[in-house]
Amino acid sequence: MVEESPCGTELPDLDTLAGKLEYLFDNIRPTAEELGVNDEPGRRYTIREIANKINQAAATDPDAPTISAAYIGEMRRGVTTDPRASHILALARAFGVDPGFLIDRRAARNVQEQIDLLNELRQLDVGRVALRWVLRQQGLSADTSELIEQIVERCRQLEGLDRIETPRPTPVAVDPIPG
Repeated sequence: MVEESPCGTELPDLDTLAGKLEYLFDNIRPTAEELGVNDEPGRRYTIREIANKINQAAATDPDAPTISAAYIGEMRRGVTTDPRASHILALARAFGVDPGFLIDRRAARNVQEQIDLLNELRQLDVGRVALRWVLRQQGLSADTSELIEQIVERCRQLEGLDRIETPRPTPVAVDPIPG
């Protein structure tokens, strides 16, 4: 059974550490401050960049761990499945998510839904997102919610109101959680 977020999007499988890391790499983007002059906004983090963020934090905090890009790559591919707690905390800080995302399935779903909602809010009219959320909270399916949105769009057209565009969502850049 495929789960859906309150926004009506399908949620990918987050049963493994590798799946959770892949989700973070797919959906969390570098902040404007982290991007270089020639970097394209909205691009993904590299494994090396995440390792550098962790290692930079370790340079100022003697209790923080260091980590190699290779080790992060092993976790992302599922080769390493049981890292130290300090590495989990460091990865969560680097991505700006609650550490529970990486260790608890329920927390992972909550964080995932928040990230999906943030991505959608960035791209869609806030009123439309609010309508979608209310419809989902009432137990309506994604198909029914979409039908209601289409009816609203048709009513707007009949009344000569501006068309609401539905741009493709892009992943959100988040600031790291302070350590």
